Amino acid sequence: HVLIAIALVGIAAMAVLAAVLTDPAQISPPGDGGQYDEGHIANLADLWLGDGGGIIIQPIALLGIGALLGGALVVGGEWKAGTVTTVATWEVRRRRLLGARLLACGVLAPAIAIGLLALFVAGTLPVVLTKGSTVGIDGAWVTGIAGTLGRGLVMVSFAAVLGGAIASIARGTTATFVVLVALNVVIEPAVRGWFPSFGGWLLGENVAVLVGGEILDGDGFRRGPGPAGALLAAYVAAVVAAAVAIFHRRDLGSAA
Repeated sequence: HVLIAIALVGIAAMAVLAAVLTDPAQISPPGDGGQYDEGHIANLADLWLGDGGGIIIQPIALLGIGALLGGALVVGGEWKAGTVTTVATWEVRRRRLLGARLLACGVLAPAIAIGLLALFVAGTLPVVLTKGSTVGIDGAWVTGIAGTLGRGLVMVSFAAVLGGAIASIARGTTATFVVLVALNVVIEPAVRGWFPSFGGWLLGENVAVLVGGEILDGDGFRRGPGPAGALLAAYVAAVVAAAVAIFHRRDLGSAA
């Protein structure tokens, strides 16, 4: 609930600030970018630039992080509250119990993301209609942004399930935060610097390819959205399998 509230406040602030602070004289033509690498929020076409970029990528990335933490909070919160043992008393099939919990995370996270993205786009409309432009909105643009949103929702679902699985393994939410920071700040940057040929196997690169829809050519690897999505699904499945196996054998009496 807190994460959703933060997102709603951010969307409202974005809408107000964009409408108040935007100077029509400084807006570059749609698709040009100008002083803004990802375009301007007053140009509806700049939400999706058709080349793996656009303003819409930023909220999708934030939703992915929010889904990861949200999944961790849902599963880890139950461990913190000490209710796991009670729930397991009513549903003794532990694999089914954790599977249902993770499935709920994977379904609800993209459903929430759809609503928040719709509000984000709606929040841009006042400044678009009063100071910006709808030039460039055609069938190809609609198809492109729909594909981006679809792939983004898949990523959000993966993130929520992954966060919940890590929290189940660690019996708490904190581990998910630690893993997120370690991957983004330490492990993946080190691999990129020392072993660039392994870049095609990193989460960051594959998430960017999946959401952006562009082909990634790296040092000895080439990755498209389909293979990137399949690799991410394999990673998530591996962590989920480990979480289910550990939960099935765990001594819940000591966890109460």
